[in-house]
Amino acid sequence: MQNKNTQKTRTVFVYAIALLFMVISNGCNSKPGTPAKDRRSLLNGMYSLIIVQNMDSAGHWQQDNWAKEGTGYILYDGSGHMAVQITNKGFKDYPWLNEMEAIIPGKVNIRMDTMSLNSVKDALSVFSSDYVYFANYTIDDTADIVQHNRISASIPSNWNTSVRRAFSFSGDTLILSCLDRNLRLKWLKLK
Repeated sequence: MQNKNTQKTRTVFVYAIALLFMVISNGCNSKPGTPAKDRRSLLNGMYSLIIVQNMDSAGHWQQDNWAKEGTGYILYDGSGHMAVQITNKGFKDYPWLNEMEAIIPGKVNIRMDTMSLNSVKDALSVFSSDYVYFANYTIDDTADIVQHNRISASIPSNWNTSVRRAFSFSGDTLILSCLDRNLRLKWLKLK
């Protein structure tokens, strides 16, 4: 009887040590300085653009006219993939072809052939204001910097390029700041 109790005690002890080891190991992953691979989930979610701001010469943040009253979304999947789209005011209301017609080159050509030169210029202006890219992303181990390694973009010169953004949070608001100029974008997390 005593041998069975001793064996049960050892088994419980072994399980308790294993459980304690797992708890300690998992606790270490949530501390600052964890690998970027594990930090990707910090940004996980979909956000709606609130405002784009520039810092003026006096050091004050002012709303930028780019995307003023426009629409924007950014999505981080938590696995290292992201997408962003920012459009100017009125983009979604621009009178263009429906989805099926817009992907048929002949229909697009017919539409363009019937447009005046000014209408073509307006269309080019509207369509070029649609800022979109898809990327893989990583987060630095020691700083709150996210790097977007763009794989496609609405601006041809942005394909296969990388950009780095500092990020911070204020409640449900994600703030992405450009490192190469005084520009920041505020995004509200969607629930």
